[in-house]
Amino acid sequence: MKVKKRWIFLIGIIILFGLLSIPELTHTNTGQSESTGSVRKGKLKNGWLMPFEGNNYRYFSRFSYYILNNAYVNSSVYATLTEAYKECESTCPDREFILMECTRKHGGRMLIHWTHQNGTSVDFMVPKKRNDDNAIMSNHAGMAHYLLQFNKDGQLSLNHKTVIDFESMAKHILALDDAAKRNGLRIHKILFNTHMHDELFSTPSGKKLQERNIPIRPNLTDLINRYHDDHYHVDFDL
Repeated sequence: MKVKKRWIFLIGIIILFGLLSIPELTHTNTGQSESTGSVRKGKLKNGWLMPFEGNNYRYFSRFSYYILNNAYVNSSVYATLTEAYKECESTCPDREFILMECTRKHGGRMLIHWTHQNGTSVDFMVPKKRNDDNAIMSNHAGMAHYLLQFNKDGQLSLNHKTVIDFESMAKHILALDDAAKRNGLRIHKILFNTHMHDELFSTPSGKKLQERNIPIRPNLTDLINRYHDDHYHVDFDL
């Protein structure tokens, strides 16, 4: 009897997951988006859904994507993100990029985020490597990735052999800057743990970030620093 109840419970969960996934499974991107208000108090009209995966990137969590509906962006931001990933296929062909939370389908408040409300905010998992290969285990941590910690040298606290690939991260930000300009946007600000800025800016592409004056905030509160070592947050201006 207990086994039967477990199977019924499991089947019920699968059916519920399927029903909650319908908005993403049936969504079609068309027309132009409208972002109103601010990243802290805003809405998104006709949001575009980012693909769950592409040639060199994927979304970090099925739960966040299909259940929390957190992978929507303004249509111009959509073009910027997809074009940047396309450029990275050439500039860092061996690196896997992980897209994190964007905005809910209609904007507004999100779980664990103060911003991300109008389709112009995006989180990106730091690209990581282990002996020059992609760090597969930490890339598949899902929502738990927010709990991972890195030291100022970019080493994962749980395993120092897994390190942040600062050069690939800088190349991705440069690609975002290029694509944003082509789509009538600009990068408003980037939040990334300030204790790792020296490592980022010491790379060849990191020096280009400084030359372009891309607005990576140099001063952050201890709280923001603590939660922005595993990912970098980007706000775009329309």
